[in-house]
Amino acid sequence: MRLEYEEIEDSYDDTTKIRTMTEQAVVDGRGWLIRTTVYSPHNLGVNVVFIPGAKPFDPVG
Repeated sequence: MRLEYEEIEDSYDDTTKIRTMTEQAVVDGRGWLIRTTVYSPHNLGVNVVFIPGAKPFDPVG
């Protein structure tokens, strides 16, 4: 199963040089995944959370 991720938030801090990106993917009939990735000059961190039975979040409306 290939998931289609939709961007929820993408931010960059000039002072710390850290970029944070949060995305969501709907898992058919089961819920959705939230993936947050933190990029820094020295590290990369990823966190994925599954939320069962939830409706997808619409960041625009």
